[in-house]
Amino acid sequence: MNRTSTRIKKTPSTKSNDFFLVNADLNVVVDINIRQLCTEKKTRHFHKVNQLNKGTVYFKIFHQNTGRLRKKTKELLSHLHSNFHHVLCLTEHHLKCLQLEKVHIENYNLGGHYCRQLCEKGGAAIFVHNSLSFSNIDIAQHCKEQDIEMCAVKLSFGTTNICVLTLYRAPSGYFGSFLLKLDTILQSLYTLWLQFIICGDININYLN
Repeated sequence: MNRTSTRIKKTPSTKSNDFFLVNADLNVVVDINIRQLCTEKKTRHFHKVNQLNKGTVYFKIFHQNTGRLRKKTKELLSHLHSNFHHVLCLTEHHLKCLQLEKVHIENYNLGGHYCRQLCEKGGAAIFVHNSLSFSNIDIAQHCKEQDIEMCAVKLSFGTTNICVLTLYRAPSGYFGSFLLKLDTILQSLYTLWLQFIICGDININYLN
């Protein structure tokens, strides 16, 4: 993502335009030229899956509030069959940790996850395509069931570092706690060399 600015870089907050927050079940296309940044081996893969695009190859993220992921993996794969995505961000998977670790999504690895321990349902998970290298970012200490359920992974493309965060907030969650904890997480992860992408289901009515 090429961006130049003469302004002094400030530590971002939850109200900063440096963050892209998605509260919908849709595809997020981030303008990052992977063809220039990936290794030769991985670039071959991107040429193949993006053969209709002769210019820039975009970094694509898919978010979906799944609900009972274990029973919907085939439906998910069917939906993704003709639409390649590098990262899958899933919320409300309704699974415990051991159950989620056994979920198989072809060509994707479980990169990060949050599972409820006390309540049922909820949760967040990130699956990364097996052509990409990634590292999990442990933010579980900042999470609280219903208020903010969140996981994160870091991906590196040459000198470009991206942190993808997926979050879920239940309708009954305390909004004040959500904002404070989200801000704490972002402050703890922030560096000048890390770009953030946040997506999820936060159950907020923007019309009110």
